[in-house]
Amino acid sequence: MQQTLISPNTRNWRNPSLVGRIPELDGIRGVAILLVLVWHYFAQSQRGGALGSWLAYLLAALRLTWTGVDLFFVLSGFLIGGILYDAKNSSNYYRTFYFRRIFRIFPLYFIWVAVFALGLFFVGGQNSGPFREVFNRVLPVWSYPLFLQNFFMASRQTFGAEWLGVTWSLAVEEQFYFLLPSLVHRLSYRGIVILAAASIIIAPIVRLSLALSGDLYWGTYTLLFSRMDALGFGVLVAMVCRNREAWEWLVSRRRIVYAAFLLLGCGFLLQLRFQRPQYTIGLTCIGAFYAVLLLLTIMHLGSSGTKIFRSRVLVNLGTVAYAVYIFHGPVNTLLHFAFFGSGPPGSSLSSLAVSLFSLAIVMLLAALSWRVLEKPLIRHAHAAYHY
Repeated sequence: MQQTLISPNTRNWRNPSLVGRIPELDGIRGVAILLVLVWHYFAQSQRGGALGSWLAYLLAALRLTWTGVDLFFVLSGFLIGGILYDAKNSSNYYRTFYFRRIFRIFPLYFIWVAVFALGLFFVGGQNSGPFREVFNRVLPVWSYPLFLQNFFMASRQTFGAEWLGVTWSLAVEEQFYFLLPSLVHRLSYRGIVILAAASIIIAPIVRLSLALSGDLYWGTYTLLFSRMDALGFGVLVAMVCRNREAWEWLVSRRRIVYAAFLLLGCGFLLQLRFQRPQYTIGLTCIGAFYAVLLLLTIMHLGSSGTKIFRSRVLVNLGTVAYAVYIFHGPVNTLLHFAFFGSGPPGSSLSSLAVSLFSLAIVMLLAALSWRVLEKPLIRHAHAAYHY
């Protein structure tokens, strides 16, 4: 059943753009995971080398594909903020939200953590060997099931074992899921907007403070309060889409949104040239750019301008994005060890071929995970828990 969208101006107003399932959002999620894959498999790991100088020019244009995780954060803020606001008056508010999140996130994640623990058992406590990069105790093992690994990554300045290295962003999102429901439930529409705006303002201040204290990367990149501007931008877009007056104002003044998109796009690209402020104000610019992209997509649902986000490839990729995100790093590293005795990066054609082979395996595993595990559990959660 569709929830009634409530704004402070017109109660019971339903934004027609948000009725039903929106395939474009799956497409945007597909773009996000595609950027992450390009960064980890090619832009980060391939440095040109034997592939020639022409690739160096291509890679220069791919240096910002690491921002795919920021697009994930913006989209997550939009979806979760909207779900919570729509259901804030429900008697099953907390129960439904948390059980649905548990069924969506926990099963695959804890299976992956269990496999990690099994790998540790066989690798043992050795400090060297071919699998040391994949399975190790650089970070406390107990931090992973509690989603606290990002704190230890920041303090120890390492992503830890490759098997669970990318889970810092899952920790950020789980901490976000833990805090946001109680805030949304207690705050008015205006209070939620102020909260989102405050997170956007405070995050770059936190990052600047960390940078001035000597932490130029780890804390600024992996901690919730350093990354909450991207999440805040998503929540802000969700609130704008639920306010009839704000929505109609933006729709009638599309040129302002286009101008903001172009301006922020220039700021986005300038980070290729000026990398020093990238992890302070630069992350805020990236979050704003993706937020406006999301807003423009919602404003033009069904039009030719959003056709790319409705493509079957991106929608299908977005559907299995969670499993792809978890699987891609470890599978690629293990295959490189199997073929070359060392993990990526590599600069040869053979390393590129292994990366492509790894990508194919990841896609097969993700499709299997979706069909056998994730999709049935999501259906069960939505059937069992209602707002």
